[in-house]
Amino acid sequence: MSSELIVLIVLVLFFLMLAIEMPVAFALGFSGAIGVIMLHSFDVASSVLANVPYESTAKFSLVVIPLYILLGAMATQARIPERIYGLINRVVGRFRGGMAIATIGACGGFAAVSGSSVATAATLGKISVRQMIRHGYRPELATGIVAIGATLGILIPPSIILIMYSIMSGESIEALFSAGIIPGILSAIAYIITALVVLRRQSPVPAEDLVRFAGLDEAVAVGAGRADPMLRQQAEGGGTAVLSKTATSGGSRPSGGSTASSSGSIGSVSLFSEWRSVFWLGAILVAVLMGIFTGTTTLTESAGVASVVALVAVVAEHFKGGVRTVVGKVRDALAETAAVTSMIFAIVIGAGIFAYFLVSARVPNNVSRFFADVDLPPILIVILILVMIIPLGMFLESMAVVVIVVPIVYPTIIELGFDGIWFAILLVKLVEVGLLTPPVGMNCFVISGATGIPLERVFKGVAPFLVCEVVIVAVLIIFPDIVLWLPGVVESMGSSTGP
Repeated sequence: MSSELIVLIVLVLFFLMLAIEMPVAFALGFSGAIGVIMLHSFDVASSVLANVPYESTAKFSLVVIPLYILLGAMATQARIPERIYGLINRVVGRFRGGMAIATIGACGGFAAVSGSSVATAATLGKISVRQMIRHGYRPELATGIVAIGATLGILIPPSIILIMYSIMSGESIEALFSAGIIPGILSAIAYIITALVVLRRQSPVPAEDLVRFAGLDEAVAVGAGRADPMLRQQAEGGGTAVLSKTATSGGSRPSGGSTASSSGSIGSVSLFSEWRSVFWLGAILVAVLMGIFTGTTTLTESAGVASVVALVAVVAEHFKGGVRTVVGKVRDALAETAAVTSMIFAIVIGAGIFAYFLVSARVPNNVSRFFADVDLPPILIVILILVMIIPLGMFLESMAVVVIVVPIVYPTIIELGFDGIWFAILLVKLVEVGLLTPPVGMNCFVISGATGIPLERVFKGVAPFLVCEVVIVAVLIIFPDIVLWLPGVVESMGSSTGP
């Protein structure tokens, strides 16, 4: 049997196992082992299964992964992301489109510390979508904003995806982190502009949507023209808060700057806690970025320092609840860290077995030879590779996409003369597109499940942002210095401070 036919059989087996919802790690490992048996023998496969799990995980560079996961878990237990969202909303929420800005900013921050776009979509989908609908955003736009905002975390450092790319390709983690900063900021700005344009052109929120998705009982009266003039005027404005005077989901007050001056000590305590979270977030970012820009600490050391800062934040934020509360929060963070770390390392082991099979079948060499023989400009070959990544992002978690794709295409990218750092950012952007693309965009499925908004409406809301993503990718391809300028600066700073 030819190696090409064996590769085809193994790939079909892999996707069949995904179709029956087998975990990605086991699907990778099992299909890779079957491929090794078909290529060689049971003895070779047993040797691979004995050695590859150790060789794949016995790397000091992998230490940084559980540290950053611990950082995100501790920050979440300290309620930093949701309080940052509340503070940004206080500052800009009073303006038209302010909640879009607050949501995209909070999504980027939460996804960066959690390391998971899907987790961000689930968490902030519950927090922000209902509030945006109450403030005049159509459900489609509200879910689209959360879905696109959640993708920022796999680009802005500290990004677990970029760490995995570094491990699979050998590129510098520091260079990858610095390369993601400017494209991440530009992406956030582009998302905000897109959201504001769509918001300006949207029609008012139907009364039935306000009742169904925002829980506004008086919305029915607004739609029927029986509400008081002020409430009706707000509802017809399409972008202003549409809130019941008497019943808004159990008496909860609307988020936004106009309500920041609530009387009583509770409002002031809430505002103080939000600013305190800004301090904690700033301390975490200083610890993370210090290792990138100054070289005084390694990336692993800076991740450890940032995790300690987040632990101190958990203790400080829950100290009044007593030792038992603090211990419970720390225990929850450690349990979440262990669960996520186990999942990632299982994927690493499965990917190691699968990669051994691909190398044995000479798939990377054959792919490089194929593209070298294609009579196309190198940049078009890169574009073709990026387009082929989108379907994988539709079906697989972003981590699995990286561990499958990078060993196959990275040698081709280098052979074509392109920079591996530049390709890493483009790869991440296309993984983001896959997370949003119908029919199986994972972020859209998660948000639909978390909010109860039909999936087709979520896809409709994401469509303008997909166009925005295509434009961003095109800009990064045409102007690679947007990606490569900051890594060059960091490298020059490191060489100037070196011996």
